[in-house]
Amino acid sequence: MTTTTAPVTEIIAVTLDTPDAGELARFYGALLGGEVTEYPEYGIASVTALGSTLYFQGVADYARPQWPSQQHPQQVHLDLRVADLDAAVATALGLGASVADEQPNPDVSTVMLDPHGHPFCLCPPREA
Repeated sequence: MTTTTAPVTEIIAVTLDTPDAGELARFYGALLGGEVTEYPEYGIASVTALGSTLYFQGVADYARPQWPSQQHPQQVHLDLRVADLDAAVATALGLGASVADEQPNPDVSTVMLDPHGHPFCLCPPREA
């Protein structure tokens, strides 16, 4: 693989659009065991967990993604490795997520939908 010098020196954030930034940040904060910071004056919130920070930005006229349709695109989705898939699914459900009806690769991951409709995949441990 060839490495080239780029003008970008740092990826600062991955940001998800949402109708309520604080609410979605609290969901992911609980799911990931992270620290939630809210900036209501700017309509944004963040979660720092597992060495990364996710941002959430409140937007007017939010269009909920539809998995797997592209009529209302998914915009972004997260793939999350978990130690125990069944326990992680149960935790996500308890926090307000749902299991997506469409599961394209159930042996590889479980597609979930966060409370605002963003898909995310819970992926079991890597095989040894």
